[in-house]
Amino acid sequence: MKLHQKWAVGAGALACTATLVSSTAVTAAADDGRPATRSIVAQQFTLRLAADPGQVANVRGAATGNGVPVIQYPWSGTTNERWEADAALGGYYRFKSVGSGKCLNVNGGGSANGTQVIQYTCGSADNELWKFVPKGIGYQVVVKSSGKCLNVNGGVGVGNNLIQYDCTSQGVANDVWLPVWEPDSI
Repeated sequence: MKLHQKWAVGAGALACTATLVSSTAVTAAADDGRPATRSIVAQQFTLRLAADPGQVANVRGAATGNGVPVIQYPWSGTTNERWEADAALGGYYRFKSVGSGKCLNVNGGGSANGTQVIQYTCGSADNELWKFVPKGIGYQVVVKSSGKCLNVNGGVGVGNNLIQYDCTSQGVANDVWLPVWEPDSI
């Protein structure tokens, strides 16, 4: 049995039908002697700050309830830092926490700078729809409801809350992200 693996991490990725996807093809002999191929698609990823890729978007305390803040925290590989992207219309995606099954959400659908980003039961509201916009070496993550960017409150720092804030034209250290595919056990 041969195992072939190809990775795509990107953002034109979710915006260009980007694919935080790993496609693994497993080849084995079929009953008639021809190779049989099967593909497995994995879509778990972390959102890492481009300025400090060791820091990820993390559901505080691995809690599973509604309204739990999403923070910046050092990567440890736990499920509260892994996300799955569910495609919506117009190049937007819902980011669902692997640990809780809840979505990345701008609290209350607010449009003001500084509004907390939380996890909340997934629905169809614009405050949980996100798009990747290429910026420098990474991407700004823009919420549909306000057009504002996912941002680390107060700059890069362990435990700082994620908020929405006006996107900058050049991107700054606390609003440029790297979507990174994280392998599950294969």
